[in-house]
Amino acid sequence: MKRLFKKTQKLVKGMPSAVVVSILFHAGLFVLAGVLVIFTVLPPPPVEFEPPPKIKVPKMPLKKLQVKMKKPTKPKSTAKITAVVPKLDVHDIQFPDLASSGIGAGLSDGGEVVSFNDMPTFDDDDGLFGPEKSIGNDLEVTYYDIKRTRSGKYNGQENATWTAVAMDFLQQGWDTSVLARFYRAPKKRYATCVMVPTMSSSIAPSAFGEDPGSGLYWLVHYKGKLVYPEDITFRFWCAADGFMAVRVDNDMVLFGAWQYEIDNYQVDWRGNNSKRDTYYLGHNTRLEIGDWITLKAGEPRNLEVFMGDQGGLCALMLVVEVKGVEYPQNKQAGPILPIFKTAELSHSQVDRIYMDLAPNEACLTNGPVFSDY
Repeated sequence: MKRLFKKTQKLVKGMPSAVVVSILFHAGLFVLAGVLVIFTVLPPPPVEFEPPPKIKVPKMPLKKLQVKMKKPTKPKSTAKITAVVPKLDVHDIQFPDLASSGIGAGLSDGGEVVSFNDMPTFDDDDGLFGPEKSIGNDLEVTYYDIKRTRSGKYNGQENATWTAVAMDFLQQGWDTSVLARFYRAPKKRYATCVMVPTMSSSIAPSAFGEDPGSGLYWLVHYKGKLVYPEDITFRFWCAADGFMAVRVDNDMVLFGAWQYEIDNYQVDWRGNNSKRDTYYLGHNTRLEIGDWITLKAGEPRNLEVFMGDQGGLCALMLVVEVKGVEYPQNKQAGPILPIFKTAELSHSQVDRIYMDLAPNEACLTNGPVFSDY
């Protein structure tokens, strides 16, 4: 039986047609991939920048400004000022005579040189009786000389008269008119403490501008306010040679004197504390203990301190003990009490007091400050 159709001839002789189709298909894919890669990798050609056309700006006609200038003036010539200074001839300089001026006598005595430590300093007294200007919260201090009249003449008063005048002042209610017939120094001091360690009695007149040689029979009166910012209960202690009296308002709260002369002072107040006359402060000056005082916060009370000395050595020191406070003890087993003060002491005041105060007898930097701020 004859075939109806003729057998189709192969595209490539000896190779199946399916393989040929596959090769052509893959070749087409390879060409297509190459075209895509070329168009993706190659950047597009740069675009050339074309500047915009220039804009024509119309020109504005400008007029020149005409400014009138003054002709420069030449300053007038001035006369040259000269000063004629004469030449100094060293032979014309005259030096003072040390012998006649007293300068040499102050530096030497009998051919012996005096140490500068022995020369007096002028600011020492500020730490004892206070400066000449008030700071507000201090005590005004007035100096009286019992051996001189009101006009300043010496009246030859003796120790008995000095003691009688002092006691009369206390018994007459601290009336300053009792002292009016005696000399009162015009200079006043303003003290923030009552602290005169053991030293010569001439320190008092010297502090008030008087002759330091007149260190006999003087009296000093302190007057001011006693106030504290909180409620406080305390009492004064004092060591006195010659004597010291303290009054708050109209009540005497303390009196002390040199123990060998205490009977010479006739006052109503006498200490009744069991420890009075037990401890010492200064040159064997016994401490007297005062009455308890209570202050209300911010309420001021009048305070007066009256003291004096008859000559020689003096020691007049006022310290305080606050109720309920424990204090360190000294070698006498007594308390080291802080001094009475109305303001913190300056460094110069502390140094001045410590100069003549025995160690561990009183404290200058701690303790209450009796001020309303």
